[in-house]
Amino acid sequence: MRLDTSDLIISPKLFELYDQMIGEVEIGPLLQQSAAMVQQALDAERATIYLVLPETQELESAAVIGNVSRTIRVPIREDSLAGYCAVSERSFFIPDAYGDLTSVDPKLRFDRSWDEINQFRTRDVLCAPAAYQGRIHGVVQVINRRGGCFSEDDLRPLESISQLIAYSLYHARLYQELASMKALKKEKAKFMRVLVHELKSPAAGAKMLASSLQFVNKDNSAVCKALDKIEGRMDSLLGMVEDILQHSRIGACDPMGEISTFDLRQPLTEGAETYREQAEAKGLELRLDIPEESLPIRFDQKGLELVISNLVSNAVKYTEKGSVSLLLRRDEKEVLLEVSDTGIGIPEKDIPKMCQEFFRATNAKSSDVKGTGVGLAGVKDLVERFGGGLELTSQENIGSTFTVRLPLV
Repeated sequence: MRLDTSDLIISPKLFELYDQMIGEVEIGPLLQQSAAMVQQALDAERATIYLVLPETQELESAAVIGNVSRTIRVPIREDSLAGYCAVSERSFFIPDAYGDLTSVDPKLRFDRSWDEINQFRTRDVLCAPAAYQGRIHGVVQVINRRGGCFSEDDLRPLESISQLIAYSLYHARLYQELASMKALKKEKAKFMRVLVHELKSPAAGAKMLASSLQFVNKDNSAVCKALDKIEGRMDSLLGMVEDILQHSRIGACDPMGEISTFDLRQPLTEGAETYREQAEAKGLELRLDIPEESLPIRFDQKGLELVISNLVSNAVKYTEKGSVSLLLRRDEKEVLLEVSDTGIGIPEKDIPKMCQEFFRATNAKSSDVKGTGVGLAGVKDLVERFGGGLELTSQENIGSTFTVRLPLV
C-alpha cells in the first residue's frame, strides 16, 4: 500500500523515524528501514541509500530495497545519476534515464552498466542529496514507479527523508569515529607526519656534512671509511623516515594521488621493471606474466605505485637465490596480482601479524636487511580501501606469495 506523499512531511512515521535516528547506534538497520519507507511512500521498484566514501571518492550502497543483490559502488562524478547528485548536491527528477538529460544538466550522463548486469531497465528516477552542516553524506535514489511515472512533486517528500538521513549519518559517523578510534588514528597519522618531517631535515643535513668531510679528507682512508659508514646509516635512516611518512599519509585516509580508472597492466609492468637491475645484481630472475586482455581497476595511482614497490622490493630484498615472479590474471569479477619469491619465507607463527604496523618477521629482523615494518600495513590499508584484499602464503626457507585482489570495473 502506497503512503500519501503529500502528508509524508508531517507523517507520524517520519517522527518515529526521527526519534530512532536520535538514539540509534547501529545505522545499518535504520537505513534499511528508511529505504523501505521511501520505496513504500513513492511506490518505487527500487530505493537505494548511498553513503559517501571520502577516502575513495565513491558512493556505496548502504541500504537497497529492490532487485539488487550485491553492494553497489559508483564514483562521485557525472557519469552516473547518484554520482551527479553528489557532485551537484541538488535534487532532480528524470522521466527517462535513457533519454535526453540536458534538462537537468548538459554534462549529465547515465551509466547503463548496472542495468546490463542486472537485466534491468531504468526509466524514471528521483535523486536527493543527504546533506547536513554543509557536507554531503549520501544520496537517496528511487527508480521506476510501479504505476505511471514519478513527477517533480515527488521530490519534496524524498528531500524531507534525505535531510533526516543526513542528520543521522552525521551523528552516527561521529559516534563510530570515536568508538573505533578513527579520529585518534587520523591525529596519530598527522603527528607522525610532522615528526618524520622534523627527522628528515637533520638526517639529510648529516648526510651532506659526511659527504663534504669525505671530500676534504679524501686522502685519509681511515676517515673516509668511517664517513662511508655514516653515509650508509643516514641513507637507511632517510629510507625509514620516508616509509613512515608514506604510511602516515595512508593512515590519514587522504588520497595519495589521482583516483581514476585505468588498465592495471602498464603500471604493474613499469613498476616491476624498476627492480630488474637490483634483482639481476643479486643473480635473481625477475619474471612477469601479464595477460593480453585489459584489466581495468579504479584505484589511487600513487597508491598503486606504493603497493607495487612494497611487494616487489620486499621480494627482491629477502631473496638471495632463485626468482621473483609477478603473475597478473582475471578471476571472474576480480583481478589477482600474485608476487612470489624463493626467499627466506616467514615463520608460521609470524604470518598472522605481518600486516600490523611496525611488525617484522623474526627471521627478517635477524637478517642484514633493514626495514620499518610499515610497508605491508600500508599496502593492506590501500587495497582494502578500494574494495580489495591482501592474502599471504609462506613457508620459512622456501618462499612467500602475496596476493592482491581488486575488483574489476
